[in-house]
Amino acid sequence: MSTGTPPPPPTGTPEQGPPLPPTTADPVLRAASEVIGGPAGRRLSPRAPWWARPLPVLVALTSVLVAVGAATKHHCRARGWSTPDQFVHACYSDLPVVYTSSGLAEGLGPYAPGVSLGQPPVTAALAWLLGLLAPPGAGAAAQRAYFDAGAVVLLLAALVTVVAVAAAAGRRRRWDALLVALSPLLVLSGLVSLDLAGVALATAGLALWARRRPVAAGLLLGLAVAARTYPVLLLVALALLALRAGRWRAAGTTLVAAAAAWVAVNAPFALSSPDAWSAYLRDFAGRAAGYGSPWLLPQLVAQAGGSADAAGLPPVAVTALTLGGWFAWLLLVGLLVLWAPRRPRLPQVAFLLVAGSCLLGPAFPVQASLWLVPLAALALPRWREHLLWWAAEAAYFGAVWLFIAGQSTPERALTPELYALFLLLRLAALGWVVVAVVREVRSPWRDPVRAAGLDDPAGGDLDRAPDALVVRVA
Repeated sequence: MSTGTPPPPPTGTPEQGPPLPPTTADPVLRAASEVIGGPAGRRLSPRAPWWARPLPVLVALTSVLVAVGAATKHHCRARGWSTPDQFVHACYSDLPVVYTSSGLAEGLGPYAPGVSLGQPPVTAALAWLLGLLAPPGAGAAAQRAYFDAGAVVLLLAALVTVVAVAAAAGRRRRWDALLVALSPLLVLSGLVSLDLAGVALATAGLALWARRRPVAAGLLLGLAVAARTYPVLLLVALALLALRAGRWRAAGTTLVAAAAAWVAVNAPFALSSPDAWSAYLRDFAGRAAGYGSPWLLPQLVAQAGGSADAAGLPPVAVTALTLGGWFAWLLLVGLLVLWAPRRPRLPQVAFLLVAGSCLLGPAFPVQASLWLVPLAALALPRWREHLLWWAAEAAYFGAVWLFIAGQSTPERALTPELYALFLLLRLAALGWVVVAVVREVRSPWRDPVRAAGLDDPAGGDLDRAPDALVVRVA
């Protein structure tokens, strides 16, 4: 391994011209557009009416999909979130269930004695604030009101996310945000939990970094880490790319601002309620393999063989495998960043890190896929791989609820071997997207963004920056 001399600056040029219509930028959409008259023409030109421009279309489509997601929860909303109905009808949502089971329905604060949320501070505070909009008690009316309030907040979070993706994609690639606005994951998982709030903060922080606002980007990313822990990997991606480019001033500002925001939010709760605050951190260590994790497969194999009480891997082994897998993946991604023939784009590195944490984690719940939606849209703006991944996610979404329903109603259950098949299908589909991103990092001419003459629209201070450190592996 040797350190090479800095290569010449990349050939990317500043963005020029109007947004590229999606049916001219992607072969899958171009072929599909024949059903409605062929690729985009004058109606999507710069002189198009306001309602045919990217942002109005994206906002309208996102709103429709979230509304469809709310409609899929109608059975539970009308009859209550009860087992096994909420799983058989695939209308389960953490929002009303956690509200009534955590102690929030009794009017207690997010980290008050007797409340067991197990969530980071921003998410816990949001869950408590939503409770103020629901009537007292834990009855069906309170659950309904809490879910409705949460649905409105999550719709706003989805809109922030899609607008932020459009901003981070840059003017020329603004239509790439359709991969978020039309993602079926908004329908399937958007209202399962409050994860979309953290996704919105993280994506907005990424958009501010793209607009060269390092302090504001850091503050939002720090709040995002205080809502969902995964956005810390976006900061790791930024640090890796700053190392390759040798440009630390803006990146360092963002990292410091993120740390300051995280401390400012966490310190009051850590000092006043240390045990309740640290519950979400302690939950990671020593936990058994959860739904969606590859570490659950040994237990499923044992159950398929007739061992109904199979315990699977011990918690200590799950923790060791997870930490070892994450560390190895971080090293591999770091090496790829420094070794690639051209500095990878920020969304590519961020996607690889977050996807690896999902694929190798102790659990991979359906709502965790929302973390990947905006990053995948920016990292791989090509519809073929997304359609494959979406199909696998939809199949797994139905399978996991039927498998969980079987814990209380065996006659309506999905067998362990079938659930394992859908679990592997989901992991393989996401793995295929990872492979596609790695292939484009290794061969930048395959990247649709760089093939259009751009460098890294979401890269902010790193966009069109020359390299300072390149590692060559003999």
